[in-house]
Amino acid sequence: MKLLPVQWAAVVLIVVDAIIVATVLATGTALLPWPANLALVLASVALMIVMLLMSGGSFSVKGFATLFRLLRETLPKWAIALAAVAFYGGWLLFMTALASDSFAGNLNHENGKYTSTQRKVVRELTEEQYVAAQAASQRAWTGFSLAFAGGVLGFAGMARRIKETG
Repeated sequence: MKLLPVQWAAVVLIVVDAIIVATVLATGTALLPWPANLALVLASVALMIVMLLMSGGSFSVKGFATLFRLLRETLPKWAIALAAVAFYGGWLLFMTALASDSFAGNLNHENGKYTSTQRKVVRELTEEQYVAAQAASQRAWTGFSLAFAGGVLGFAGMARRIKETG
């Protein structure tokens, strides 16, 4: 039940995402600029691609019983719990951030004006609305990254086992 390098990378990404989420929720402001959010998402997607390449492109499991048996065989209990919390918590965070009133489209700050552009409609924001929209955006993208990293942590060992026995 030794973790693979891609799973350790997912654990590191989960920890970074958790720190960002905790800070954003505690302070109400975005911790990192948007390029850092993009880097987190790209890192989690890259981990997912590596996992899929490890499995040879196929990931077929017959039923939930087989899925849970493979999880128990390939991961320690702490990693199963971390993967479940990260995966489901990440998706919940992503969906609630998208559904919040604070979430805005393309945010801009020019000449002392705060604006949000969604579907070619430009809306002027107050500074408080702008900060809240930045925080909601950070929660959304960090939740997305967290969900992907949780999925990689949970399924990478299973993908390797399926390829070995397949």
